[in-house]
Amino acid sequence: MILYNIHGFRSTENSAKAVQLKTYYGEKIHIAKFSYVPVQAIRTLEQIIEEYEIHALMASSLGGFYATYLSEKYALKCALINPSVRPYETLGEYLGKNETHDGELFTWKEVYMEQLSQYIVPRPTVANYQLFLKTGDEILDYRVAAEYYRGAEITVDEGGTHRFDDFERHLAEAYSFLSV
Repeated sequence: MILYNIHGFRSTENSAKAVQLKTYYGEKIHIAKFSYVPVQAIRTLEQIIEEYEIHALMASSLGGFYATYLSEKYALKCALINPSVRPYETLGEYLGKNETHDGELFTWKEVYMEQLSQYIVPRPTVANYQLFLKTGDEILDYRVAAEYYRGAEITVDEGGTHRFDDFERHLAEAYSFLSV
């Protein structure tokens, strides 16, 4: 089974991408619900991996950072969509009140930035990763991820946005990579 919706910072298990993946993959995918607090998120995701015998991960944005840590810990294949590489640096601008895409309010704190630094992977095992990046990502510089995961299978699409709205074009490719 594939674990997804190791979702992004202000996203949830009900995001458009999660619905799209559930529609495409059906029972082959588990959509996760987890806390915005990093240590709680990792704990929940570890429990899901162990309980559901997850063999691969899909993640986007901040979820890509979590998935990288989990991929290394459990030796899992991983497909990442516009992943965050250094959220312990880039999420500083979101300190304070935030709202998820479905209206849930939460407060992002400095201590959460510190928690993220516990999950840094100095160099990922690139053979386990497939990346899908958009050059038009307005949130994260795609080149940072391309460099960090250099040697992995990387698809770079011109233009687009951080949401990677046309990801359905890559669903079969991601599934093929994760199923090997």
